[in-house]
Amino acid sequence: PATKIVPYSADWEAIAAGEFVRIGGVKTHFVLRGEGPLIVMLHGMGNGISKAFAPEIIPSLAKNYTVLAIDYYGRGHTEHTTLPCDMRQLVALVAQVLLKLSDRTSGLTVSPFTLVGYSMGGPLAAGFAIQFPHLVEKLVLMAPAGVSVPIPLEGEIVKIPVLGDALFNVLATTLLPDQLVTGHYDWGAVDKEYQEYLRNHILQNIHQNPGWVPSMLSSLRHFPLNNFENGYVQIGGRRLPVMLLWGDSDKVCPYHGHRRLKELIPQLELYTVIHAGHDDIIEKDALEVAWAIGTFAANGTAPLPIGYPGSETEGEGDDSNDI
Repeated sequence: PATKIVPYSADWEAIAAGEFVRIGGVKTHFVLRGEGPLIVMLHGMGNGISKAFAPEIIPSLAKNYTVLAIDYYGRGHTEHTTLPCDMRQLVALVAQVLLKLSDRTSGLTVSPFTLVGYSMGGPLAAGFAIQFPHLVEKLVLMAPAGVSVPIPLEGEIVKIPVLGDALFNVLATTLLPDQLVTGHYDWGAVDKEYQEYLRNHILQNIHQNPGWVPSMLSSLRHFPLNNFENGYVQIGGRRLPVMLLWGDSDKVCPYHGHRRLKELIPQLELYTVIHAGHDDIIEKDALEVAWAIGTFAANGTAPLPIGYPGSETEGEGDDSNDI
């Protein structure tokens, strides 16, 4: 069947954080900010740029860097397409956006840069680095998928054609908001108004962006969310500086996965965010995360948490980055 594009509402477009470029006819959303060396950021399975990076991480990094973040199919404010959301399609999308922006950035997007991937964006960033090794000079994996990702029973059932589509569409409004608790170190400590904002953001995604739920379902079916170890081995075989940034209380992409990743990527350096779940590292700990990324982009070495200006342990001994 012919590939179809799934548009979203004008109200959804109106709250986009960035700009748009057409890639293969698909309205593709990106954010480009700052000046200096380039950092490219790839988000996770559910949250696009406007939720994951735009509030704090991008503005913080943009003080010293040019920062480019890209929404992929159905996520954030990029239109969905009926093409499978697999590694090949998403790597190609990122590559085409970089090429489109090369003139505007005076060649920055086609010269070596630091690449950051969060959650599902971790294996996507690694997959891009494998395909375009000449473009990636440093790699940051933030709480990455690809190893040790527990897929709940519902996630396995929805992979079944037809039945899965119907079930996922029915359950999305209840299952997805329920995952908010799992993503945080202490959900009860999260401001009640912010809790309500997060729930409403999910429901707004569902109702105003009809490609969002199908795009996540496509990723569950076609993207290597928990079986990208061979790709990580390829990264480990290269002279590529890699920082692994992870919250020590992550239950979505469990923190203990850092040990397996160290086996696959020997040159990897770990930066641990204390008392942080999967979502916390883009929310309450976003400024610390931005500082760590900026420091690594500058010198290719993962900093110690005790160096972070806002750290409670600043100046004290800390062994949380030991692998």
